Amino acid sequence: MLSVAVVIPVFNGAKTVARALDSVLEQHFDGNCEIIAVDDGSTDATGTVLGQYKGRIRILHQQNRGPAYARNAGVALSNAEFIAFLDADDAFVPQKLACTVSKLASDEQAVMLFHDAVAIDRTGREIAPSCVSSEQAHPPSMNELLAELWPIITSTVVMRRDIFEGCGGFSEEFKFGYEDPDLWIRAREHGHFIYVPQPLSYYTLIEQRSERMEKYLTSQRVFFRRLRQRYGRAAEGLIHRTVRSYTNWLGYQGLLQMQAGNRVAARHYFARILRQHPTHLKSALRYVRTFLPTPIARALSGQTAGTKRS
Repeated sequence: MLSVAVVIPVFNGAKTVARALDSVLEQHFDGNCEIIAVDDGSTDATGTVLGQYKGRIRILHQQNRGPAYARNAGVALSNAEFIAFLDADDAFVPQKLACTVSKLASDEQAVMLFHDAVAIDRTGREIAPSCVSSEQAHPPSMNELLAELWPIITSTVVMRRDIFEGCGGFSEEFKFGYEDPDLWIRAREHGHFIYVPQPLSYYTLIEQRSERMEKYLTSQRVFFRRLRQRYGRAAEGLIHRTVRSYTNWLGYQGLLQMQAGNRVAARHYFARILRQHPTHLKSALRYVRTFLPTPIARALSGQTAGTKRS
Protein backbone atom coordinates (compact mmCIF):
# COMPACT_ATOMS: atom_id res chain seq x y z
CA MET A 1 0.00 0.00 0.00
CA LEU A 2 1.28 3.45 -0.91
CA SER A 3 2.18 5.79 1.92
CA VAL A 4 2.57 9.57 1.89
CA ALA A 5 3.45 12.11 4.55
CA VAL A 6 2.00 15.60 4.21
CA VAL A 7 4.29 18.11 5.92
CA ILE A 8 2.78 21.45 6.92
CA PRO A 9 5.07 24.14 8.38
CA VAL A 10 3.16 26.93 10.10
CA PHE A 11 4.21 30.24 11.61
CA ASN A 12 1.44 32.45 12.99
CA GLY A 13 -1.08 30.71 10.77
CA ALA A 14 -4.00 30.46 13.19
CA LYS A 15 -6.39 31.92 10.62
CA THR A 16 -5.59 29.48 7.82
CA VAL A 17 -4.01 26.28 9.13
CA ALA A 18 -7.36 24.62 9.92
CA ARG A 19 -8.36 24.93 6.26
CA ALA A 20 -5.06 23.35 5.23
CA LEU A 21 -5.43 20.47 7.71
CA ASP A 22 -9.06 19.83 6.81
CA SER A 23 -8.14 19.66 3.13
CA VAL A 24 -5.74 16.80 3.89
CA LEU A 25 -8.10 14.98 6.24
CA GLU A 26 -10.76 15.06 3.49
CA GLN A 27 -8.54 13.45 0.84
CA HIS A 28 -9.94 10.63 -1.30
CA PHE A 29 -6.81 8.52 -0.92
CA ASP A 30 -6.71 4.76 -0.41
CA GLY A 31 -3.16 4.57 0.95
CA ASN A 32 -1.67 5.53 4.28
CA CYS A 33 -1.42 9.25 4.94
CA GLU A 34 0.60 10.81 7.75
CA ILE A 35 -0.12 14.46 8.53
CA ILE A 36 2.65 16.37 10.29
CA ALA A 37 2.24 19.99 11.33
CA VAL A 38 5.35 21.84 12.47
CA ASP A 39 4.64 24.92 14.57
CA ASP A 40 7.66 27.08 13.81
CA GLY A 41 7.62 29.27 16.92
CA SER A 42 4.20 30.85 16.40
CA THR A 43 3.17 33.64 18.76
CA ASP A 44 -0.52 33.70 17.83
CA ALA A 45 -3.19 31.05 18.49
CA THR A 46 -1.66 28.50 16.11
CA GLY A 47 -0.88 26.10 18.96
CA THR A 48 -4.49 26.17 20.14
CA VAL A 49 -5.79 25.46 16.64
CA LEU A 50 -3.38 22.57 16.16
CA GLY A 51 -4.40 21.17 19.53
CA GLN A 52 -7.93 20.69 18.19
CA TYR A 53 -6.53 18.08 15.77
CA LYS A 54 -4.68 16.08 18.40
CA GLY A 55 -4.99 12.37 17.72
CA ARG A 56 -5.53 12.90 13.99
CA ILE A 57 -2.21 14.53 13.13
CA ARG A 58 1.33 14.67 14.53
CA ILE A 59 2.35 18.05 15.93
CA LEU A 60 5.86 19.35 16.48
CA HIS A 61 6.49 22.63 18.28
CA GLN A 62 9.88 24.27 17.79
CA GLN A 63 11.60 27.63 18.03
CA ASN A 64 11.29 29.81 14.94
CA ARG A 65 13.94 28.68 12.45
CA GLY A 66 12.25 29.18 9.09
CA PRO A 67 10.33 27.00 6.63
CA ALA A 68 13.34 25.00 5.41
CA TYR A 69 14.18 23.78 8.90
CA ALA A 70 10.50 23.20 9.72
CA ARG A 71 9.88 21.07 6.63
CA ASN A 72 13.04 19.03 7.27
CA ALA A 73 11.95 18.44 10.86
CA GLY A 74 8.53 17.30 9.69
CA VAL A 75 9.96 14.87 7.15
CA ALA A 76 12.27 13.45 9.84
CA LEU A 77 9.22 12.57 11.94
CA SER A 78 7.59 10.64 9.11
CA ASN A 79 8.05 7.13 7.77
CA ALA A 80 6.23 7.37 4.43
CA GLU A 81 7.73 6.51 1.07
CA PHE A 82 6.47 9.73 -0.51
CA ILE A 83 6.47 13.29 0.81
CA ALA A 84 3.94 16.00 -0.05
CA PHE A 85 4.32 19.59 1.09
CA LEU A 86 1.55 21.99 2.02
CA ASP A 87 1.97 25.54 3.26
CA ALA A 88 -0.35 26.58 6.06
CA ASP A 89 -2.17 29.19 3.96
CA ASP A 90 -2.74 26.82 1.02
CA ALA A 91 -5.03 23.80 0.63
CA PHE A 92 -5.44 20.59 -1.37
CA VAL A 93 -8.42 19.72 -3.52
CA PRO A 94 -9.98 16.38 -2.40
CA GLN A 95 -8.41 14.36 -5.26
CA LYS A 96 -4.88 15.75 -4.84
CA LEU A 97 -3.16 12.73 -3.29
CA ALA A 98 -5.14 10.15 -5.28
CA CYS A 99 -4.15 11.88 -8.55
CA THR A 100 -0.47 12.31 -7.76
CA VAL A 101 1.03 9.67 -5.46
CA SER A 102 0.16 6.65 -7.61
CA LYS A 103 1.32 8.49 -10.76
CA LEU A 104 4.72 9.19 -9.23
CA ALA A 105 4.96 5.64 -7.85
CA SER A 106 4.27 4.13 -11.28
CA ASP A 107 7.28 5.84 -12.89
CA GLU A 108 10.40 4.50 -11.18
CA GLN A 109 12.66 6.99 -13.00
CA ALA A 110 10.65 10.02 -11.89
CA VAL A 111 11.93 11.70 -8.74
CA MET A 112 9.31 14.38 -8.22
CA LEU A 113 5.85 15.44 -9.34
CA PHE A 114 4.24 18.87 -9.41
CA HIS A 115 0.95 20.20 -10.72
CA ASP A 116 -0.98 23.38 -11.44
CA ALA A 117 -2.85 25.35 -8.76
CA VAL A 118 -5.74 27.76 -8.40
CA ALA A 119 -4.60 31.16 -7.16
CA ILE A 120 -6.68 32.61 -4.34
CA ASP A 121 -6.47 35.62 -2.02
CA ARG A 122 -6.43 35.53 1.78
CA THR A 123 -10.23 35.37 1.90
CA GLY A 124 -10.32 32.29 -0.32
CA ARG A 125 -11.60 34.18 -3.37
CA GLU A 126 -10.30 32.83 -6.67
CA ILE A 127 -7.90 35.18 -8.45
CA ALA A 128 -6.83 32.95 -11.34
CA PRO A 129 -7.69 29.37 -12.37
CA SER A 130 -4.06 28.54 -13.12
CA CYS A 131 -0.57 29.43 -11.87
CA VAL A 132 1.37 27.89 -14.75
CA SER A 133 1.69 29.50 -18.18
CA SER A 134 1.23 27.41 -21.30
CA GLU A 135 4.94 27.84 -22.10
CA GLN A 136 5.93 26.23 -18.80
CA ALA A 137 3.19 23.59 -18.55
CA HIS A 138 5.59 20.66 -18.86
CA PRO A 139 8.29 18.92 -16.80
CA PRO A 140 11.45 21.07 -17.07
CA SER A 141 14.83 19.85 -18.18
CA MET A 142 17.88 20.73 -16.11
CA ASN A 143 18.79 23.37 -18.71
CA GLU A 144 15.37 24.96 -18.31
CA LEU A 145 15.65 25.02 -14.52
CA LEU A 146 19.02 26.75 -14.84
CA ALA A 147 17.63 29.31 -17.29
CA GLU A 148 14.64 30.69 -15.37
CA LEU A 149 12.67 30.21 -12.17
CA TRP A 150 10.13 27.47 -12.89
CA PRO A 151 6.57 27.83 -11.48
CA ILE A 152 6.87 24.89 -9.08
CA ILE A 153 4.82 25.89 -6.03
CA THR A 154 5.81 24.01 -2.89
CA SER A 155 2.20 23.02 -2.13
CA THR A 156 2.01 21.24 -5.51
CA VAL A 157 5.04 18.98 -5.00
CA VAL A 158 5.21 15.26 -4.18
CA MET A 159 8.70 13.75 -3.85
CA ARG A 160 10.16 10.35 -3.29
CA ARG A 161 11.50 10.15 0.23
CA ASP A 162 14.83 8.66 -0.84
CA ILE A 163 15.39 11.53 -3.26
CA PHE A 164 14.57 14.11 -0.59
CA GLU A 165 17.05 12.48 1.77
CA GLY A 166 19.63 12.00 -0.98
CA CYS A 167 19.50 15.75 -1.66
CA GLY A 168 19.89 16.53 2.02
CA GLY A 169 16.42 18.06 2.18
CA PHE A 170 15.88 21.82 2.10
CA SER A 171 19.06 23.76 2.74
CA GLU A 172 18.78 25.40 6.13
CA GLU A 173 21.01 28.24 4.95
CA PHE A 174 17.78 29.78 3.71
CA LYS A 175 15.69 31.53 6.34
CA PHE A 176 13.00 32.90 4.02
CA GLY A 177 12.62 32.18 0.31
CA TYR A 178 14.52 30.31 -2.43
CA GLU A 179 14.87 27.11 -0.38
CA ASP A 180 12.33 25.47 -2.69
CA PRO A 181 13.85 26.14 -6.16
CA ASP A 182 17.24 25.28 -4.66
CA LEU A 183 15.91 21.80 -3.76
CA TRP A 184 14.01 21.28 -7.01
CA ILE A 185 17.14 21.93 -9.07
CA ARG A 186 19.22 19.50 -6.99
CA ALA A 187 16.46 16.88 -7.21
CA ARG A 188 16.47 17.17 -11.00
CA GLU A 189 20.02 15.81 -11.00
CA HIS A 190 18.60 12.45 -9.86
CA GLY A 191 15.92 11.98 -12.53
CA HIS A 192 13.03 13.56 -14.39
CA PHE A 193 9.90 15.27 -13.08
CA ILE A 194 6.23 14.62 -13.81
CA TYR A 195 3.87 17.52 -14.47
CA VAL A 196 0.12 17.16 -13.92
CA PRO A 197 -1.85 19.98 -15.58
CA GLN A 198 -4.86 19.78 -13.25
CA PRO A 199 -5.04 22.48 -10.53
CA LEU A 200 -4.97 20.21 -7.48
CA SER A 201 -4.08 22.82 -4.84
CA TYR A 202 -5.24 26.27 -3.82
CA TYR A 203 -2.32 28.68 -3.66
CA THR A 204 -2.66 31.88 -1.64
CA LEU A 205 -1.07 34.87 -3.32
CA ILE A 206 0.50 37.25 -0.81
CA GLU A 207 -0.84 40.77 -1.19
CA GLN A 208 2.07 42.31 0.74
CA ARG A 209 4.51 41.56 -2.09
CA SER A 210 6.76 44.42 -1.01
CA GLU A 211 7.41 42.85 2.39
CA ARG A 212 7.98 39.44 0.84
CA MET A 213 10.43 40.74 -1.75
CA GLU A 214 12.45 42.50 0.93
CA LYS A 215 12.67 39.31 2.99
CA TYR A 216 13.72 37.33 -0.08
CA LEU A 217 16.74 39.53 -0.80
CA THR A 218 19.09 37.93 1.75
CA SER A 219 18.13 34.43 0.62
CA GLN A 220 18.60 35.49 -2.99
CA ARG A 221 22.31 36.06 -2.33
CA VAL A 222 22.57 32.61 -0.75
CA PHE A 223 20.75 31.11 -3.75
CA PHE A 224 23.12 32.72 -6.25
CA ARG A 225 26.21 31.60 -4.32
CA ARG A 226 24.98 28.02 -4.12
CA LEU A 227 24.09 28.00 -7.83
CA ARG A 228 27.53 29.24 -8.84
CA GLN A 229 29.30 26.79 -6.55
CA ARG A 230 27.36 23.83 -7.91
CA TYR A 231 26.70 24.68 -11.57
CA GLY A 232 29.20 27.40 -12.50
CA ARG A 233 28.51 29.31 -15.71
CA ALA A 234 25.52 27.09 -16.53
CA ALA A 235 23.52 28.92 -13.83
CA GLU A 236 24.20 32.45 -15.05
CA GLY A 237 21.03 32.56 -17.14
CA LEU A 238 18.87 31.87 -14.08
CA ILE A 239 20.81 34.39 -12.00
CA HIS A 240 20.51 37.07 -14.68
CA ARG A 241 16.76 36.59 -15.08
CA THR A 242 16.21 36.64 -11.32
CA VAL A 243 18.24 39.83 -10.90
CA ARG A 244 16.40 41.49 -13.78
CA SER A 245 13.04 40.58 -12.26
CA TYR A 246 14.05 42.04 -8.91
CA THR A 247 15.46 45.18 -10.55
CA ASN A 248 12.19 45.66 -12.44
CA TRP A 249 10.29 45.32 -9.17
CA LEU A 250 12.45 47.96 -7.48
CA GLY A 251 11.94 50.29 -10.42
CA TYR A 252 8.20 49.77 -10.36
CA GLN A 253 8.05 50.56 -6.65
CA GLY A 254 10.05 53.71 -7.26
CA LEU A 255 7.69 54.82 -10.00
CA LEU A 256 4.70 54.24 -7.76
CA GLN A 257 6.30 56.44 -5.10
CA MET A 258 7.06 59.13 -7.69
CA GLN A 259 3.45 59.09 -8.85
CA ALA A 260 2.34 59.52 -5.23
CA GLY A 261 4.72 62.43 -4.75
CA ASN A 262 6.98 60.56 -2.29
CA ARG A 263 10.30 61.59 -3.78
CA VAL A 264 12.47 60.43 -0.87
CA ALA A 265 10.93 56.95 -0.93
CA ALA A 266 11.28 56.81 -4.72
CA ARG A 267 14.94 57.85 -4.46
CA HIS A 268 15.51 54.97 -2.06
CA TYR A 269 14.32 52.39 -4.61
CA PHE A 270 16.28 53.85 -7.54
CA ALA A 271 19.42 54.13 -5.38
CA ARG A 272 19.19 50.44 -4.53
CA ILE A 273 19.24 49.59 -8.23
CA LEU A 274 22.23 51.84 -8.85
CA ARG A 275 24.21 50.35 -5.98
CA GLN A 276 24.09 47.02 -7.77
CA HIS A 277 24.04 48.38 -11.34
CA PRO A 278 25.82 51.78 -11.45
CA THR A 279 25.43 52.03 -15.24
CA HIS A 280 21.66 51.41 -15.27
CA LEU A 281 20.80 54.58 -17.22
CA LYS A 282 17.04 54.46 -16.79
CA SER A 283 17.34 54.23 -13.01
CA ALA A 284 19.99 56.97 -12.96
CA LEU A 285 17.63 59.34 -14.81
CA ARG A 286 14.78 58.44 -12.46
CA TYR A 287 17.04 59.02 -9.47
CA VAL A 288 17.87 62.52 -10.74
CA ARG A 289 14.18 63.27 -11.19
CA THR A 290 13.56 62.67 -7.49
CA PHE A 291 15.44 65.92 -6.77
CA LEU A 292 13.19 67.94 -9.08
CA PRO A 293 9.94 69.63 -8.02
CA THR A 294 7.12 67.09 -7.96
CA PRO A 295 5.11 68.49 -10.93
CA ILE A 296 8.20 68.45 -13.16
CA ALA A 297 9.22 64.96 -12.01
CA ARG A 298 5.73 63.64 -12.74
CA ALA A 299 5.75 65.25 -16.17
CA LEU A 300 9.12 63.71 -17.03
CA SER A 301 7.93 60.31 -15.79
CA GLY A 302 5.04 60.46 -18.24
CA GLN A 303 2.30 57.87 -17.90
CA THR A 304 4.62 55.08 -16.79
CA ALA A 305 4.50 55.60 -13.08
CA GLY A 306 1.67 53.74 -11.43
CA THR A 307 0.13 52.54 -14.68
CA LYS A 308 2.40 49.74 -15.81
CA ARG A 309 5.37 47.76 -14.61
CA SER A 310 8.90 48.86 -15.41
